[in-house]
Amino acid sequence: MIEKIIVNSRTTEINGSANLMNNAFQSSGLTSDAFLSPVFSTLNQTNAALGAAIDRSKAESILAEKDEKRDYEVRAVGYLVQGYTYYPDPAIREAANTVEQVFDKYGFAVIKESYVTESSHINSMLGDLAAPPIQSALALLPGVGENIAALQAAETDFENTQAQYAGEQAEDDTKSNATALKKEVATIINDDLVVFLRTGERFQPDTYGKFARTITEIIDKNNEQVKKRRKKEKPEEG
Repeated sequence: MIEKIIVNSRTTEINGSANLMNNAFQSSGLTSDAFLSPVFSTLNQTNAALGAAIDRSKAESILAEKDEKRDYEVRAVGYLVQGYTYYPDPAIREAANTVEQVFDKYGFAVIKESYVTESSHINSMLGDLAAPPIQSALALLPGVGENIAALQAAETDFENTQAQYAGEQAEDDTKSNATALKKEVATIINDDLVVFLRTGERFQPDTYGKFARTITEIIDKNNEQVKKRRKKEKPEEG
């Protein structure tokens, strides 16, 4: 008997398994079947939305990493300049104080702001730091210029990444999330496809037997991966 797919599989596992099922269906000779055709139409539509949600999640994760990188570079600039304000040489201390005044207009607080606001403030800071009088002060502070260049690079990288994923992020709050869509896909597989094929395999094996076995294999492989992962995560008793 065909087992149902484990609902608590990962979103990527459900998505991938549904794709495999559709591939099998397209080559099964059953694409005009009165029951299976609408089932797969619904399954593919929902699974496509799940795939898009997974992509959006990946985009958000990548953008968060880029944001962490520019936050690090903001700190690198600020802390190095602060360090120079304690330097023994008065000329270097004075240069550091000059640069620090510019940095303090924005401060470390920028890293806690929204993505858009942080970008605006970082770009304003970089513009102020590029002014000729500040450049003269920076020339006396080894390493600060390099840190500023790294911040500029990190900010540019963040903005490019944000632009790349702008489409996926647009109106994200109105789109179904991956977890809810995963459950919908699993429900279609279990309550519609599996239930139908159990009956079809039993009473019309010549028509549905081969396809049912293929679906069984896909589900079994998915469930096996889930069970293996559970065993690894389960703490040993002792």
